[in-house]
Amino acid sequence: MRLVAQDISPRIRRRSLLGQIVLTLLGVLLLFLASFTSFEVPIATKRNLTSFAENQIRYAFNIVPERYQSKVEAYVPLLTAPSNPVRKTFYMPLAAAAIFVGYVLGPLLGAIACTTFIVLGVVGPFLGIHAFASGGGVGYYLEPGFGYLLALIPAAAVVGMITRGKRTSVSQLLSVVAGLIVVHLSGVFYLLGSCLVSYLLDGNRASLAWQPWVFQHARNMSWYPLIYDFLSSIVLVGIAFPCRWLANTLTAPDSAPRPTAVPGNKPSERYHVVEEFV
Repeated sequence: MRLVAQDISPRIRRRSLLGQIVLTLLGVLLLFLASFTSFEVPIATKRNLTSFAENQIRYAFNIVPERYQSKVEAYVPLLTAPSNPVRKTFYMPLAAAAIFVGYVLGPLLGAIACTTFIVLGVVGPFLGIHAFASGGGVGYYLEPGFGYLLALIPAAAVVGMITRGKRTSVSQLLSVVAGLIVVHLSGVFYLLGSCLVSYLLDGNRASLAWQPWVFQHARNMSWYPLIYDFLSSIVLVGIAFPCRWLANTLTAPDSAPRPTAVPGNKPSERYHVVEEFV
């Protein structure tokens, strides 16, 4: 009998490639659906939200039976006051979807999903695919909101890094705040950069109009939807734990047991007995 060395180098544990591809495609699909989803919401100013709340109270008052309306009016006098008009806008939960994708998929896959979505939006029209609700194409970088789309990539990565391996409410809240800061600051900086490029190309003709232009777009794309981005992100991250568990299950590495080396020998070798018959 003799001892023969057998290589038992530790097996590299790789996450499931197929699971990662499936999750990335699901993230792209979610972003695609979010870009075509819009809600009519009141503009987030104090006076406008107050008017909206009062109008909702008046609407509920009309449902109350008439014999009780006089008693309700005694406690809520504003019901008899004339209603104020409510200014509304359309809200698209794309930033909240990117935060959800970064939280569930992690920093790498979340950033890849957002990058794939933007690439589809830019080159998709040549293939008959329209990922952006307002169009798309190579010239879409000229749109004021393109900076907000580009910011989805670092936002998803930041959210994934903050919440990696964590389930605390503090980390979730911090990731939402950090992701929204990345999205909206990057979007505003893109607007300012667009004005700088216009100034360099057109000279003084563009220098007089850049301030109201930046203010208008920053107000419409950052200030007004910010509160709705925060609320929708909190809701999505709050219900995302089952999705995160499913994502970890789909990308779980191979858990095959590793052989144990014989004490005193090299870590990558073990010996087994071979019987030789003469």
